Amino acid sequence: MSAEIQAHTLTVDIDNIQVQTGALMVELYANAEDYAAGHNPSASMIKPVTKTEHRLVFSDLADGQYAVKVFHDENGNHSLDTNMLGVPSEGYGFSNNAGSFGPASFKDASFSLQADAQITIHIR
Repeated sequence: MSAEIQAHTLTVDIDNIQVQTGALMVELYANAEDYAAGHNPSASMIKPVTKTEHRLVFSDLADGQYAVKVFHDENGNHSLDTNMLGVPSEGYGFSNNAGSFGPASFKDASFSLQADAQITIHIR
């Protein structure tokens, strides 16, 4: 007798995109360690920006806790640009729209995925 594996779909709507150039860099994490380090995402996507909102779909996800990080790479250098004070100069966001005062922790950005789900991330 084998256990049935649950495979879910996560739909991520990203809105409030201010500049219609570059690409959205989106990463989905399944644990706090990888999330904090910014390494080994469970899934990732790069979506060219052509409008003020985009929808991305992650498929075949197992039950678990997940968190999403996104940044708008406006200039195509594959990193989140910051000013001299370290404040991001490109758009970014997190699941649960967490991180009002700096980067969101995994705890604040994480959500439980037990079935197909849809979330919205507002770019700051």
